[in-house]
Amino acid sequence: MLYAKTNEEGVIIDVAATQSEEYKLLVAPNEPTVAAILEKKFTSANASTQEMLSSSDSDMMRILEDLIDLLSEKRLIQFTELPLAAQKKLLSRKWVRNVHNSSDDSLMVDNDLQSDNDSLI
Repeated sequence: MLYAKTNEEGVIIDVAATQSEEYKLLVAPNEPTVAAILEKKFTSANASTQEMLSSSDSDMMRILEDLIDLLSEKRLIQFTELPLAAQKKLLSRKWVRNVHNSSDDSLMVDNDLQSDNDSLI
């Protein structure tokens, strides 16, 4: 059951699943105005949740990488037990992360060396 909120002219402007002071009018979901409102709500909710999932994917991947590393270090699993495609993906991500981190470190070292050299002059 759906309940509609109407404006002063009696036009449906929103729908809700529960009845309240604002949402009094019982409506059918297949009514064109109601269907349009529901479609708009589902589309915006779906886009919002898709954005949230996408933004958390890289964080989740990092957690899984760390978990696999931990389980391997503790010898609870062997890296070679993972499917070959997973091994390749994990190794390539680890390599890229190491390259990225080492380039960040070298920038920091260069800055440290520069400040040390400046103090010697």
